[in-house]
Amino acid sequence: NYLWFLALILSITACEKLDQEPQSTTSKPAVFGSENGLQLYTNSFYSILPGNSTSLDAMSDYLAVKSVSNFIQEGAFAPNLSSGWSWGDLRNINYFIANNVDPKLSPEVRKNYTALARFFRAYFYFEKVKRFGDVPWINKPLAVNDPALYAGRDSRTLVMDSVLADLDYAIANLRINNESSRSTITKDVANALKSRICLFEGTFRKYHTQLNLQGTSATWLNHAAAASKAVMDRNAYTINTNGGPGVSYRLVFTSNAPVATEVLLASISDQTLNVLNDANWWWTSGTYGAKASFTRTFINTYLNIDGTPFTNDPNYRTMLFKDEVKNRDLRLKQTIRSGDYKRISGGVQVPAPPVFSYTFTGYQPIKWTLDDMYYDAGSLNTNSIAMFRYAEILLNYAEAKAELGTLTDSEWASTIGTLRRRAGITGGLNTKPTVA
Repeated sequence: NYLWFLALILSITACEKLDQEPQSTTSKPAVFGSENGLQLYTNSFYSILPGNSTSLDAMSDYLAVKSVSNFIQEGAFAPNLSSGWSWGDLRNINYFIANNVDPKLSPEVRKNYTALARFFRAYFYFEKVKRFGDVPWINKPLAVNDPALYAGRDSRTLVMDSVLADLDYAIANLRINNESSRSTITKDVANALKSRICLFEGTFRKYHTQLNLQGTSATWLNHAAAASKAVMDRNAYTINTNGGPGVSYRLVFTSNAPVATEVLLASISDQTLNVLNDANWWWTSGTYGAKASFTRTFINTYLNIDGTPFTNDPNYRTMLFKDEVKNRDLRLKQTIRSGDYKRISGGVQVPAPPVFSYTFTGYQPIKWTLDDMYYDAGSLNTNSIAMFRYAEILLNYAEAKAELGTLTDSEWASTIGTLRRRAGITGGLNTKPTVA
């Protein structure tokens, strides 16, 4: 009788344990059966974004760097080196979309989180297409024996049309337009990404005529203009002018909290969580970062303060640095170290001209760096990193309309003119230039 009683107790205990929820892992019904579960799952997608990286432009043609990635160096790439041909993030997204079907949640809730997933799938594929061109389009989680694992690349048109469909779904089904922390994907951010992607694709097809897709470029450019206009028409953002023309531009990149009037989405640092970035270390070190320096060709694009091109001066090629930075677009002095730039060392301001052990060209960036030298020696920066800004929306709209040949003077004034006013430029604010 004793043994029988002991067996009964063990059996009941075992049943009770089977009914308990696991503490360190979770089940599919627990994740996909509650909004909290959907939110926690979709938070994992944010790792796809560049986050607190300030080296976003390190491969741009307006920067001189000490080295470039192996995958674009002739003869330097080998099979054992990473090229970015990785698909784990896509599987994570597709698995969520395929399983977000629990009827315990309302269709509106499920659509909101599927919209978030499809936003990130569009972002993922845009990065892949920029790097590789044609890639395979995969819209479901694949089993280890799925033949699609060995499928070839799909056409650019199929992939980018699918990206556009994902963006349109996200815009239609995300529940909120914007939120105050500027750290969450919203309808406005989805429109901003659509604006960016469609402008890229429209101009790529227009000028890469070897693709034979130039006949479709106008469609993409119209999408870019419409997505930009959707954000503009909400009147929820403005160009930051706090601090005056001499500092307002740079404040967008050096403020700890995102400048919410202009920034749509940012990666936010938090000292208490030890979530910091390495902007100073990357941009002011001759060894840690890429020693990235602006090229003179890029610096020449900054207008004179009266709105005329700097290169109109017949002596611009031989002008000394101290002279070429005078009377220029005020964003220039907020982008590079100029003659009167100062930094803080031990609480004291000291002159800080360009340091040639940190820069190849002498045009040393300060756009994302903090002026206190304390931040130079590691991942210590507390400033937020803007990923989508209203300024980009205005530029995308103006460029798309200009490429279409439909940009009006009033549209120029409300976009390019607005940005020039922030920069202290006095000319060319209300009338677009004529092109011969």
